[in-house]
Amino acid sequence: MDTLSEHTPLLGRQAERAELDGLLADVRSGRGRALVLRGEAGVGKSALLQHTVGRAADMRVVRTVGAESEMELAFAGLHLLLAPLLDRIEELPGPQHDALAVAFGLREGDAPCSA
Repeated sequence: MDTLSEHTPLLGRQAERAELDGLLADVRSGRGRALVLRGEAGVGKSALLQHTVGRAADMRVVRTVGAESEMELAFAGLHLLLAPLLDRIEELPGPQHDALAVAFGLREGDAPCSA
């Protein structure tokens, strides 16, 4: 792969890179994964994400950014992230389909947990 992250290594970030590479390996093998990357401004979160995107050239990568002012809006981040993919909602298994359909107001039902 010819990515920026391979030309400019993330010095001292081997453990984080290994964790992110493991996440990609799990997803490639069909296992679902999630990971929260957080930290103070300037600690290298964007560089780690860029490394991961470069290593995921064979995958669809979706991303979003949120704003603190959206914290009180139910499912705001989910809407930002998944709204462009709603045309594929029918491909999801039943429980995920139903939860997203309710969260996006496509059908009535008990609200999925937003915690």
